[in-house]
Amino acid sequence: MKYEQNGKITTVAILGGGPAASTLATLLAREGIRVALLHQPRHAALLVGESLVPAIIPLLRRLGVEEEVRAYAKYKPGAIFNMNEFGDYPFTFKDFCGPLPDYAYNVPRLKFEATLLAAAQRAGARVFEMEAKVERVGTTDKVGLTRETLAATDNFFDGPPDLIVDATGRARVLPKLLGIPSREGGRKDTALFAHLDRTELYKDGYVHSSRLDHGWSWRIPLPGRVSLGIVIGSAHPPKFGATPEERYDNLLKQDSVLRVATAGAKRLTPVLEYTNYQLVSERLVGDGWVLVGDTAGFIDPVFSSGLLIGITSATALFDAIRAGDAPAFQAYEAGVIHHLKTWHEIVNYFYDGRMFTSFRVGEMMRDHLLIRLAYPHVNKHMGRIFTGSAAKAPYSMGLMRFLMKYGLKDEDPQAMAIR
Repeated sequence: MKYEQNGKITTVAILGGGPAASTLATLLAREGIRVALLHQPRHAALLVGESLVPAIIPLLRRLGVEEEVRAYAKYKPGAIFNMNEFGDYPFTFKDFCGPLPDYAYNVPRLKFEATLLAAAQRAGARVFEMEAKVERVGTTDKVGLTRETLAATDNFFDGPPDLIVDATGRARVLPKLLGIPSREGGRKDTALFAHLDRTELYKDGYVHSSRLDHGWSWRIPLPGRVSLGIVIGSAHPPKFGATPEERYDNLLKQDSVLRVATAGAKRLTPVLEYTNYQLVSERLVGDGWVLVGDTAGFIDPVFSSGLLIGITSATALFDAIRAGDAPAFQAYEAGVIHHLKTWHEIVNYFYDGRMFTSFRVGEMMRDHLLIRLAYPHVNKHMGRIFTGSAAKAPYSMGLMRFLMKYGLKDEDPQAMAIR
């Protein structure tokens, strides 16, 4: 990894227009940096990432958009995990939010993205609705916008920009151009999701994550509808139909959990299907370029942390750009990769059954004096997973690792694993 930008960065081209791109553009424009977003508007009917966590609320306030988001979002006071025969595990944010707000929001994703993009424009960022073309400079690590792309911006940058930021998400424009390797997660899952008019819900606003006959599902209450996604091993969907719609509709009818939760429900949208859910780029910075958001890496959606990771990485990149030197960009790269790896670890504890086995053991042993005394402390720190703050809290993560190793008693975690 190397970073060879010399001197103060005054012009930045951001490829993409999603949450990470808009967040970074807003902060840079406020700082007086000349910044433009080069992107093609999304035409998808749906996008993954409709549920926020409390740790993202201070960032919405920093961007000045919380009031606007609140006006069209669904208030989210907590989450519940339905583990079938092992019971339900509800978590209310106010019980362990600490200094964070004790709530979050479920958001119509396309409207949320429009809010953040408009905030960037108000701050002074320019938006060019175009497919930006980038090219490698010889065999070096350096890239640049093509002459045609620069011309299409009406010479907004007055020459090549000082820095190119790839925020194209899973399109991963620069990693593909430069052949940057990445590490995938161990699971090979497929996600199918759509919006329904209604489903069975525990409490208003709570996000539901339910263990299924195979895989798991999310239910996110939105204004006037519910987003329901199914995450299942990639070998299974073809058994339920030839198209995403056939597979989704048949899973709703045949899975023992979903057929109860969605009885009488009507699907309101097409079904989207995704197959890549865990990835971390091995390099995030180079000669005059940097990756941010999903381009840098993404994780499984089980804990609603995707938007949090993207937006926090954008704020970290803002700090690095403002500093403008190699150590700052190296610290940015190391911090983002560490954050992603930590979330991958948390996700694995969910899939392999250890997380909820430890919760179950704690519940079963609450009559023991030592457990009764320690339970509130443990619950607070384990609960930070659901606020989004655990991955950046070393003590909470250390306690979690201890419990995942020593807190299972004689219980077999495979009994609660995702099949």
